[in-house]
Amino acid sequence: MLARLASSARTSSKRVVPTLRRSFYKTNEPKQFNDLLYNVFMKSNVAYSTAVVGVAIFGGMAYDSVFEGLWKANNRGKLFEDVIEQSFPNPPEGTEEEEEEEDDDDDDDDDDE
Repeated sequence: MLARLASSARTSSKRVVPTLRRSFYKTNEPKQFNDLLYNVFMKSNVAYSTAVVGVAIFGGMAYDSVFEGLWKANNRGKLFEDVIEQSFPNPPEGTEEEEEEEDDDDDDDDDDE
């Protein structure tokens, strides 16, 4: 009986349970969005660096415009642009911005002989 238990213990430890393995690289499945991102932006160093710089520039601009809009919406009527027009609707003469006059310079005319 002891020999039978020992032999069954040996065979049960050698029993191999089949595992299901999935290949992530060589499948016939359609390309997914991650594969497209990798192939377009991350496959070469130049494309990756360009993508990082582009995302930093345009992402920064988008972030700035969103939070600038939120700030102006929450502080409407308290900002300098709003207050200065209300406090001084008609500024005194001499303090308005003057428009530059165009000079009619005839230096380039060669008709004067």
